Amino acid sequence: MSKNFALLRNLTTKAKNSTFYLWVLNKVMLSAIPFNKPHRFTITEVKNEEVKVTAKYRKKNLNHLRGIHACAIATIGEYCSGVLLISNLDPSEYRLIMARIEIDYHYQAKSSITAVASLSDEEKNKNIIEPLKSKDAIFTTMEVPIHDSENNLVATVNVKWQIKLWKSVRTK
Repeated sequence: MSKNFALLRNLTTKAKNSTFYLWVLNKVMLSAIPFNKPHRFTITEVKNEEVKVTAKYRKKNLNHLRGIHACAIATIGEYCSGVLLISNLDPSEYRLIMARIEIDYHYQAKSSITAVASLSDEEKNKNIIEPLKSKDAIFTTMEVPIHDSENNLVATVNVKWQIKLWKSVRTK
């Protein structure tokens, strides 16, 4: 398991400066998260404080009204914020689990959509790193706006993550 975490962390770091490694990261994530494979979400940008993910306007992402399906919108918001957390936290040290997701839908998406998750170094230190020095687990909520190709705000996804030190995880 730790080799997978090291690979993922290494790829997100390299993808920040290389289109080749961004392509590799996308291929790895397609196989690592089979649920997302039919949607073909594409990580388009990885920065220290921001990740962008796009979902194309394609049949498998559409609802009966030929708009992007509500569940695809929710999933891309969760995925984008998760990739950002993985790129900022060592996944071999911290376990990430989505605890809650809340979506406000604003506009029907009739074109490709892009999710943008952001986390400043200041927010990361204040809301995650510092609290984990005195607690086994913390919760943090990330707000992820989703826009269509014409920059209309389609939805706002709020993802509440539980972040826990692996050494504190108790499983059977």
